[in-house]
Amino acid sequence: MKISFGVASLFFLLLFSACEQKNVSASRALFWGFAMEGFPITKELLDEQKKKTMINPGLILFYLQWPSPSSKPASVKESLNSIWEIGALPCLSWEPMYYQEKSELIIPCEDILSGRYDHYLTFAAEEIKAWGKPLVIRFAHEMNISRYHWGVEKANYDKGYPSKYKKMFQYVVDFFRLKQVNNVLWAFCPNSDSIPGESWNSASNYYPGDRYVDILGMDGYNWDVTANIAAEKHLDWIKPWQSFEQIFHPLFLELIKLAPTKPVIVFETASVDRSGGQKSLWIRDALATAKKWGLTGIIWFEMKKEEDWNIEQNGDYSYLPFVLENTSSSQTWVEGVIKVE
Repeated sequence: MKISFGVASLFFLLLFSACEQKNVSASRALFWGFAMEGFPITKELLDEQKKKTMINPGLILFYLQWPSPSSKPASVKESLNSIWEIGALPCLSWEPMYYQEKSELIIPCEDILSGRYDHYLTFAAEEIKAWGKPLVIRFAHEMNISRYHWGVEKANYDKGYPSKYKKMFQYVVDFFRLKQVNNVLWAFCPNSDSIPGESWNSASNYYPGDRYVDILGMDGYNWDVTANIAAEKHLDWIKPWQSFEQIFHPLFLELIKLAPTKPVIVFETASVDRSGGQKSLWIRDALATAKKWGLTGIIWFEMKKEEDWNIEQNGDYSYLPFVLENTSSSQTWVEGVIKVE
């Protein structure tokens, strides 16, 4: 069996499921996915993911840091193949940083713009081009929070930063295009809150331009941190319980003002569950909001990190009817975007 894919067909499908801000049809496809820990993403990891969540996802987000100047680049081929084989679209969260003795070292934007990392970009571009099937690359995500000061030292995360970020994003996209890598959809993905919340740090100021962005992305979480929880966890911030709509509405409006015809995917989200059942109701309302807005996809952060974000936390599967009834099955989705010859 030979499978061929037209990237234009996928992009058309994504555009079709992008929103017309009013009177969005409830029948439009909404894809559900998971952000997964580990690399490479193997068949065994995906089988375990499906077993524990009881959901066959349409999107899988995984994370990859860039290599240090002296280290060998990692191949993404196994991860891409494993994800594609379950009928999901691979989404690569590509982070221009590396670890050295457990410390994060941000790759300076000057190193990227000067061509010092062209050897790695060439390796990645050629491997992805040879793979031939579609994927999403979410490059340097959540750039509007100081935690991710991509390309600069944290001390230089200031009003001059957005222009540096845009140049870095544009350079990487242009590099792939010069290599004629046509099977990548590029995602611009800010965080729902800008930190610091100053005017220079708004998501709009980082937008690289319509030529460089295929998909608009958003990240945001329902933390439900009360004063008591903050004291217990030694946190210096409080974040009340928020619905999906409360978390994302301001950023959603900002993004669709920038590019009203582009698909919108929530690449990272999750909710805590301080008492039984709350999380499932949060998911139900999130799906209703996503369909109202005409979102293309929601990706759940399926990890235990700052909180236990796992969707099946405490063995509670009450979310299943909401997800299964309101999202497209991966097999139906795959049949819509590939041609089997």
